[in-house]
Amino acid sequence: MSIVDLAAIPQVALAFINDDHREEARLLNDLAEAVKGHKVGKIPVETVLHRFEALFAHTQEHFGREEEAMRQEGFPPYPVHKGEHDRVIEEMESEETHFRETGDTGRLWSYVSEGVPAWFIGHIQSMDSVTAQFVSMKRGGG
Repeated sequence: MSIVDLAAIPQVALAFINDDHREEARLLNDLAEAVKGHKVGKIPVETVLHRFEALFAHTQEHFGREEEAMRQEGFPPYPVHKGEHDRVIEEMESEETHFRETGDTGRLWSYVSEGVPAWFIGHIQSMDSVTAQFVSMKRGGG
């Protein structure tokens, strides 16, 4: 089951960001599979949490790489883009905490299958696209 089709992820002007997006989507799909399996009693809660933690760790690393490129190249709207990254990290922490405390698979499923994919594609098409174009041009690639 795929929540995000890896072949349909919008591409941006920087290969490292495209690579991060493919891995992000793969990890999200893995988490969605675990949540769906947990809902029907086939996958233990530990597997769901492990996959959520893997997605969270990658998201932090992915955002860190983007933020470093923005800082290095003097991207003027860096504070706005960084603020969105911070918001998403806080949201992920909140969703993981809620799931750990309540076991609410319905809420986690909604977040993983609807909330994250919609944000992910929209963020790529807007903030990441503009950021990658700017950084690529500053580095002589555009």
